[in-house]
Amino acid sequence: MMMKRSLHIIVALTLAACTGQLEGGEQDAGPDGGAHDLPSPGDWAVTPDAAVVKPDAGAPPKPDAAPKPDAKPPKPDAAPPKPDAAPPKPDAKPPAPPPLDLSKVKWMHTNVAGWKVTAKLSSVTFKGGLICLNHDKAGVWSNNKINAVIVNANPWVFIWHKGQWYGATWEWMRPNQTCKNRSSVAGDHIKKKPFDAASGWKPKSGQVLYFMVSGLARMSSITNVKERSKPVKVIWP
Repeated sequence: MMMKRSLHIIVALTLAACTGQLEGGEQDAGPDGGAHDLPSPGDWAVTPDAAVVKPDAGAPPKPDAAPKPDAKPPKPDAAPPKPDAAPPKPDAKPPAPPPLDLSKVKWMHTNVAGWKVTAKLSSVTFKGGLICLNHDKAGVWSNNKINAVIVNANPWVFIWHKGQWYGATWEWMRPNQTCKNRSSVAGDHIKKKPFDAASGWKPKSGQVLYFMVSGLARMSSITNVKERSKPVKVIWP
C-alpha cells in the first residue's frame, strides 16, 4: 500500500510540474520571473489536416486520341502515256494515169502529134546508167548540125502531172545513137516549166511514163524530117 501511494504521489507531482501548477495554485515562474505561457492540455489535441486534398476535379484525362490516318491515300500517277500512234503508212502508189492521147497533150516543145509515124520504137531498155530507145531510124533520118555537133533525132518523155499529160524532149541524138544517160531524163534537161531545173523533177520508181523518138523538134527553127514513132509505155525502174 505504501508503494502504490508513493507512485501516485510521483505521478501527481510530475503532472503538476508539466502543467506549471503546484499544490496551493502557484505557477512555475520562468527565467524572466513571468509565468510560462504553456499550451493547455486542450491545445495538445492533434487535429487532422484542414482538408483532405481532393483529386483533380472532373473526369480523369482522356488518353491521347489515336492519330487519324491521312485523309486519303495519294492518287496513283496518271495513266502512262499511250504508245505512239502507228507509224505512218508508206505513201500509197498514185493511181495509174489514163492512156496517153497525143491530141490532149500539153506540148512543151514542138507539137509533133500530126507528124507521120515512120519509125518503129521496138523497146525502151535500161543498161546501167543508160536508157536506150531502140528504134529503126537512127541511121536513116537526115542530119543537122547544132553548135558543131551532128544530130538527127530527139527523144521524148510524156509525164502525167495534175490531171494532164505533158510532152517534152530531153536530149539530142547523133546518127546511129539510141542510148543516152539515164540521168538526162530530168527537169534540168527538159528546161521547161513545170519541169525545169528549178522543179528538181526526176522520175520516181514505179512511175508510169511514155517515151517516143522524132526528127529534130526541140527548136522550131531546126528541123530535118517531120517523122516520129508511136509512144511506148514504160514503168520507171
